[in-house]
Amino acid sequence: MERKGYKHTDDDESYEKASEDKDYDGDHDAESKSVTSSGQDDELDALDKMDDLEVEQEWNAIRHLPSGGRIQKATDPRGKCIAEGLKMYAAVVVVVVVLVISLQCDRNFMNMRCGDTGRLLWQSQKWGHDMFEREQKAVVPKSILDCGSVSREINFSSLHEITDFRLEQRVFLHGKCLEEWLFTFGYVIPDSTNSWQQMIEAAETMLPADAISGKITIETGFYDGDALIAKTVYRIFYE
Repeated sequence: MERKGYKHTDDDESYEKASEDKDYDGDHDAESKSVTSSGQDDELDALDKMDDLEVEQEWNAIRHLPSGGRIQKATDPRGKCIAEGLKMYAAVVVVVVVLVISLQCDRNFMNMRCGDTGRLLWQSQKWGHDMFEREQKAVVPKSILDCGSVSREINFSSLHEITDFRLEQRVFLHGKCLEEWLFTFGYVIPDSTNSWQQMIEAAETMLPADAISGKITIETGFYDGDALIAKTVYRIFYE
């Protein structure tokens, strides 16, 4: 969350005016400035703590809400228009899972490589026409779970301008939200093809593939700023 700017008070203005009209010795002047600076720092620290608390409360609410993810289409005209003109593949590695997302594609692709060696682990150009209608299935290699980090490259195209393209992805195991990941691309030029590369670190504790295969679902929301473009849900299988 963004940090709110410090708002000057009447006391600050009075101090500034007094410093213009009166001469202070060096020690007193330094001490006064130190007190003022300390007060500003305390207020900024308090604002940061409030922001952190709000984020923590929001995450706890999501984490304890039983769900396997939600499939959803945009209701506003702009979101619908962007969704119809967006062609992409996306993947995310979250602790023990890999999600493949595709919107529309005839030439776009997505691949994943070992972050340490650069070895190609997986690549796909497959996609489903009904991804915004029902839950989808993704099959990925077990070997991807052995990597300390994974590099993913997403090649996507958009017919329309997207001012702040971003993804919100939530991981569910047995309907309980384990993690939430946020990814921001930013501005997308209309009628353009783009490459989006990210490095994703693995967690310290990894669950075995056989124990979670078919039990993990990932909800991915596509947004232009705060405006929803679409949501999709994939169930992950390992082979």
